[in-house]
Amino acid sequence: MELSREDYSKHYVTEALFKLMESRPFNEITVSDVAKKAGVGRATFYRYFSCKEDVIKYFLIRTSAEFSSEQVYRPRSPEDYEDIIKRVVRYIKEHKQRLKLICKAHLEYIYFNYVDASLLNLLKSEMDDDNEYKSAGFAGAIANITLHWVMNDCKDDESVVFDAFRTVALGDKNKF
Repeated sequence: MELSREDYSKHYVTEALFKLMESRPFNEITVSDVAKKAGVGRATFYRYFSCKEDVIKYFLIRTSAEFSSEQVYRPRSPEDYEDIIKRVVRYIKEHKQRLKLICKAHLEYIYFNYVDASLLNLLKSEMDDDNEYKSAGFAGAIANITLHWVMNDCKDDESVVFDAFRTVALGDKNKF
């Protein structure tokens, strides 16, 4: 698959922002700083993003799309959901540095809003009733579990996080 100029530009801008966030507070980074680091002009930045927060949103959307593209089946059983939850936990661990930078910049709300919107739609379609508050509860719990784990540098074993997800998502308090 050939990437477009837009894909490359968005990628480089995203990489540049996170690289700058490693050494400087988010609120001190300017759009000019990001554009310069990415090797693009300010006009290119603004062609694709209206602000730095949009770059974070794009990262979350792109990361989720990558994860989803690897999903080859629609879950039908508790075992299918367990497999997906395990994959989510591993995927979050792979991206922990970026999530930690998001938290360090006090942008957790962007992550929370993304998880909330994504899971509300997914879970609403999977639930037997139309109680959107159940979906919101699952989404909030999953966002909080992942952020807590990431801020603890993913030190706890993945199985501990998986059990927390499993309890929230499937209502099962038993371990494997």
